[in-house]
Amino acid sequence: MHQYNQVRKMAILVAATFFMENFDATVITTAIPAMAKSFLTSPQDLSVGISAYMLALTIGLPASGWIANRFTAYRVFSISIILFMLASILCALSTNLTMFTIARLIQGLGGSLMVPVGRTVVLSRTEKQHLVSTISILVWPGLIAPLMGPLIGGFCAQYLSWHWIFILNIPLGFIALFFAHRLLPKELPEKQSFDSIGFIACGLGLLMFVYGLEMVSHSNHSLWLGLAVSFAGILVLTFAYYHLTHTKHPLISLYAFSKRTFRMSFLGGSLIRIGLNSAPFILPLMFQVGFGWSPITAGSLLLSLFAGNILLKTVNTSLIHKFGFRNILIVNGLLLSFSFVLCALFTPDTSIIWIIVVLFFAGGARSIQFTTITTLSFAEIDKTEIQSANILSTIFQQLNNVLGIVLSALFLFIASSYHGHKQLMVADFRLALFMVAGMTLLAMIDFITLPKNAGNNLNKK
Repeated sequence: MHQYNQVRKMAILVAATFFMENFDATVITTAIPAMAKSFLTSPQDLSVGISAYMLALTIGLPASGWIANRFTAYRVFSISIILFMLASILCALSTNLTMFTIARLIQGLGGSLMVPVGRTVVLSRTEKQHLVSTISILVWPGLIAPLMGPLIGGFCAQYLSWHWIFILNIPLGFIALFFAHRLLPKELPEKQSFDSIGFIACGLGLLMFVYGLEMVSHSNHSLWLGLAVSFAGILVLTFAYYHLTHTKHPLISLYAFSKRTFRMSFLGGSLIRIGLNSAPFILPLMFQVGFGWSPITAGSLLLSLFAGNILLKTVNTSLIHKFGFRNILIVNGLLLSFSFVLCALFTPDTSIIWIIVVLFFAGGARSIQFTTITTLSFAEIDKTEIQSANILSTIFQQLNNVLGIVLSALFLFIASSYHGHKQLMVADFRLALFMVAGMTLLAMIDFITLPKNAGNNLNKK
């Protein structure tokens, strides 16, 4: 019990840094109009600042396991927090979009080591019977931060200035450093050969794939050029997969893909997470640009999602034990898709009470689905493969975060082109949300084919 209490404390620390990382991914959504005005650019172009941050998170992830082993988890975790804080200062000092994007890339690189290293330390010390509760602690920032971000971002943009969004990271970083020194184990470094080919192939492939999608989502870039870049990225990632499965000492072991429950997190889980990450981007823009509401109003409404997340998280473990992972994923997944449809039907004249009720309902469904997918993905993973599985899982999650933003912008571009609008209108947001609902519905195909007893080993006490 003493060991598990120590694991819980470390899990809370890692969750706090995960919150800081995820918070910065979405905090600028409601501040986008103010930042665009400051940088003398359009609001849609600011999506590159979000994508650059999350792309940098993804690129650095493949090497995080090797770096942690070579220099110890404690050192890497602490240094990455410091790098994250310094980059936050550069973000606050930015005077144009280019400078801001570079600062976000540096910030993302710091985050790419901070969270996966901490998660590996926690998961490698967690017994199977405690995995559900431990994962529940680790995933809450992925649910709460995207909702708190727009509110705090809107408050700063309306009453202070957008620069304060990044200054907030400084005191949080110092607190994290203090507890990292007290809680994380001080281990000896391990000498391992570095798979440079795997690192370059993974990083370059991810960069090209997401950057191509970013180009497609903007009207000032060539559609076919963007698709070509993304396709080239897929080819590089295909080579990376071949290399990792044929080299003697791969940068990342792909053993986890042999497990059906882990493949679920890659297929159906990705579609769900992309949908979940699109809502904090589309909804604040719809409330501000489409409905003409203030940033603080737009951010405050997302607190309903936050409330739904918190309330349902208290019963999430009980629901899993009672109904099983597969049933939860199917039924709750359908409810989640339906919640996007309800959001698409919002208009400027819709009752605020009804909007709050719908967002609360969506938040609850969001919490259950996110936690269930993440927990089930580790159900069949041995402790010896935890590090690689965690890195792969984190890569998927960060890539899904990027795709959530990129595809949101792409859906809005398609919708505005279909309606013939030069500026975003309410109808464009409605069509984009219908697209998101359809995408999450496709995940049900993967969930239905799961074994009925999937994850039952985690229910044993």
